[in-house]
This record gives sequence, structure tokens and C-alpha cells, in this order.
Amino acid sequence: MARFKADEVEHYGGQGGGGYFGLANDGNVAQVRFLYNGIDDVEGLSVHQVQVNEKKRYVNCLRSYGDPLDVCPFCREKKATSAKLFIPVYNVDEDKIQIWERGKTFFQKMSGLCSRYSNSDNPLVSHIFEIERHGKRGDTSTTYEIYEQSQDDTVLEDFDVPETVGGVVLDKTAEDMEYFLEEGVFPPEEDEKPRRRESREETPRRREQAPERRSAGRRTPARRNAEDVY
Repeated sequence: MARFKADEVEHYGGQGGGGYFGLANDGNVAQVRFLYNGIDDVEGLSVHQVQVNEKKRYVNCLRSYGDPLDVCPFCREKKATSAKLFIPVYNVDEDKIQIWERGKTFFQKMSGLCSRYSNSDNPLVSHIFEIERHGKRGDTSTTYEIYEQSQDDTVLEDFDVPETVGGVVLDKTAEDMEYFLEEGVFPPEEDEKPRRRESREETPRRREQAPERRSAGRRTPARRNAEDVY
């Protein structure tokens, strides 16, 4: 599985921007929390992009740096890869968890933020930052300035942080990829396959919902669920 850390970033190619959290125009701002404790939580992914049900979707590359092409059928067939960060953020302005998709060079920005604003006593998530866009829509030289606004005692456990692989990035096996290369679609998931009709004795049990975690005296948002970003 092609995950990489800050000190491995030079081994992975491709750039890219956009994402599910975004600032559309020059001068737009938003207040967010980065849903990380520190730099050890930040990782990049090497991904392929394919067409799935009339939508472009990312698929996790199966190769790590130095692996032969045959490890990943999409790499073997010369499907391009991109090196990206899928950064979970809590958008304070919209009261939502979103994914900010950035290119691999954004690792440097995240490393700087973590170095300055996170330690064993104060995780990065305890800070609210303002992000400001510098660049017009479509400008490939667009940059983002990030300014620390405030700090409190928020912790990562206050949020339901979404999984990237298996969520915004499809997690497929080599067999799935081989099937896609032959059929143009991925094989159906288990919950998409036809099921036999349940008998009257087979009443499905309702899942019990875990109680919501609350922190006494903390003025922080309740646990948030990621928005539907598909």
C-alpha cells in the first residue's frame, strides 16, 4: 500500500489540487482545525484515478517505492499515479468534517505547522487556523497562507475522523484491478451482490449505537461525522 511520510515524499511523483474542502476565489478565507495530533499523523498516498459510474475516483496504488510494476496491475498497464495528501479538517464555519486534497509539496506546509503548533501537551487539533487563498480560480500558482487564531483543549477523540483509504480513496486488491482492466468496472462488493430472501425467523438485529462522548467543561464541538464527499 503506497502510503508515504514527509521524509519519503521525493520518491513519489505527481501533483494536484482541489478537493472536498476548498476556497474558490482569491482572498477567500475559512477557519478550520486540522484533525491531526502532529506530523506523525500526516501521510500521503500514491493513487490512480479511474472512471467509476460516470465519476472520477481515486484508487490506492498497491506499490511502495522500489516495488516492481507487477505489484500493481494499474502501474503495469502504465496508468498514471499522483502523490497526494487527503487532509481531514473540521470546517468551523460550516460545522462539518471535510477532506482537503493537496499535492505532495503541501507536506512542507504541514511540517511547519506541526513543528510550531504541536507538542505532547498541545496537539495540532487544539488550534483553530484561518486559511486564506492567494490566487484566482484556475491559477496553478495559487498559494495558501495559514494563520493561527486560537487554542483550546480540544482533542482528536472529539471527532470521528474519516478513513481515507476505503473512503475518498477506493481500496482495491490486485484481483479487483485485473477485473477492472478486463471489464471496465470493479467487481461488485458483497453488499451489492444478490441476497436470498430472509425467512421470518431471520429478523436482522438493530445495531446498538455507542453513547456520544462528552467532555465536561469543554467548549468544543461534539463528535462530527464526515460529510458525504462522493
